[in-house]
Amino acid sequence: MELKSKRIAILAEDMYQELELWYPLLRMREAGAEVQVIGTGSAETYGSKHGYPVAVDAAADEVRAEDFDAV
Repeated sequence: MELKSKRIAILAEDMYQELELWYPLLRMREAGAEVQVIGTGSAETYGSKHGYPVAVDAAADEVRAEDFDAV
């Protein structure tokens, strides 16, 4: 499947697992997808199990599933 110009959301929560977020995020961006990190709450950043932060692009209540091709 071609990912170029597809809009994809990745969900982030406090204590996320690094490989479950960063690997798909970077690979999908590498393939040309527009990927947004969506936080499950109102925090602007979330920490991983090992302390690596991720900044979110929006909170879940600010976006609609219809705006994305995949979640």
